[in-house]
Amino acid sequence: MVERDDYADIRDRIIKLSHLHGLRCDWAETTKRQRFLLLWDAEGRVVARAIVPLYPRESPRLVDSLEQGLAHLFGDDWLEEDR
Repeated sequence: MVERDDYADIRDRIIKLSHLHGLRCDWAETTKRQRFLLLWDAEGRVVARAIVPLYPRESPRLVDSLEQGLAHLFGDDWLEEDR
């Protein structure tokens, strides 16, 4: 199970699921508290953009938004389920 308030767990989950779906992750620091994520498919198209909080405990709504924003790629509750 992923700890919703731990950046490393969320990041690792995104990386694992991206690899399973044949996607490439690009990360960029946008602020000291967030990272911007781009997910690319095999043809080089951006299939998703997301903001990932470095301190998820401080912004649980942003974690919920992240989960909903990537659901079209990874399925509903991708952050909760152990796949």
